[in-house]
Amino acid sequence: MLNVPAPTLPGPTADLEKPLVATLAAPTFADGSAAASDVTSIGVFAFRGTPGTAQVWDDAQRSWRAVASDNDLLQLKPLPAAPKNGTWQATIVGIGQKDSAGADVYAAASGGNPQYFLRALAKTKHAGTQDSGLSPASPPFIFTSSAANARYTVAFDTPDTKPDAAHKARMMLKSDSMQPVGYVEIRALPSFEVEIANCDASGNTLARVLLQSNGQVHLTPAAGQTVVIDGDVETGRIYYAPAGGGAKVWLA
Repeated sequence: MLNVPAPTLPGPTADLEKPLVATLAAPTFADGSAAASDVTSIGVFAFRGTPGTAQVWDDAQRSWRAVASDNDLLQLKPLPAAPKNGTWQATIVGIGQKDSAGADVYAAASGGNPQYFLRALAKTKHAGTQDSGLSPASPPFIFTSSAANARYTVAFDTPDTKPDAAHKARMMLKSDSMQPVGYVEIRALPSFEVEIANCDASGNTLARVLLQSNGQVHLTPAAGQTVVIDGDVETGRIYYAPAGGGAKVWLA
């Protein structure tokens, strides 16, 4: 029988935007001797949920699926680990991974879920005999997102935030309470536009400046507010709505 230690993680939380490195100690044979030099392959399986009801990531099918038994796991291909200083390290890249339906494989936790854990699979060959073993579950961990806590952000309308194919880019600054203060958004579709706006304490848009593709400039103050110009004004003709109502007319 091959005894495989549970993977060791840096801590109970992992940054979604950074690689997660799990350390695997050498398995041991039934007599307690280390099997380090006899390991032919070693890696980890990622699980989503809690032990007993969790789903395993099936990389061949690009999906999370139920596990019938440990024998079922042995039919899957684990994420391979690389040797380092007498141990092995498996690296999980959380950001940008997609399942077969295009959804994110790993997600930042909300209310403590989803949570994940790992199990290691090791295979050995010793004195002409091949053996394999599965580890217990690692401690559970969750992903957090440093981007979600960033006060200044740049977002694109393309999957995986690839700017080379973007048709929209939004630059935003958030307050200490992480509410939007204001943004600048540049759009190439459906038409060329630039929008500048500020927000209230709840993150709702207040006033906007919109530069349209036909060259028009729209100034939209918040409800009940006015556009105030401090200084002299020089303009051409004025098209306005009379105070008494009716259609707009040109000022003679």
